[in-house]
Order: sequence, then structure tokens, then C-alpha cells
Amino acid sequence: MSASVHRGRSMGTDSVNLYRSMRGLWRVAGLPVLLLLVILEPLVTFVLAALSLFGLLTTVFFCLVGPPGFPAWTMLALSLGFAIALVPYHGLIRLLSNTQARVY
Repeated sequence: MSASVHRGRSMGTDSVNLYRSMRGLWRVAGLPVLLLLVILEPLVTFVLAALSLFGLLTTVFFCLVGPPGFPAWTMLALSLGFAIALVPYHGLIRLLSNTQARVY
């Protein structure tokens, strides 16, 4: 005994055309945002990496010779946060620049 199970409704021609037009509008609307992100990418990467490095070096320096009440863990977390902020930035660029057609 074989039974076929369908999840959801089958897509008709109108649904496919609507999906394709919405996908095209998404690409057209995302293009200016992508261009801005790509143009600013070297500057954003440099600034966030520099802040992360300087914060890390400052934390190490003040831990070794600084005052006893220096918030080392807070500074370390802030410095690593600057480095981690690059991940979603590059992920957004990758999301907007994805040009491969997906088959669902």
C-alpha cells in the first residue's frame, strides 16, 4: 500500500509567477544596500579590527601595570565584541549577494 503525503498546497502557475516577481523585487531593492555595504566594507573591517586590537592591548597593559580596580573582563568582552561584530556584517553582505537560484 503506497500513499503519497503532500505538505501544504501545490503551487499553481500564478503562485510561481508571484514568487519569481517577489524574488526579483527583493534583488532589485537589496542592490543599493549591497553596494553601500561593499563600498564601506574595508573601512568597517579596519575600524572594528583596530578597536578590537587596541582594546585587547589596553586590557593586557592595564592588567599588568594598571590600577587594581580596572574592569578587565568588561574591556575584554568589549574588545572581543568588536571582532565578533564583523561576522554579521559579512553575513549580511553574503546574504544580499547570493545570486544562486534556489530550487524549492
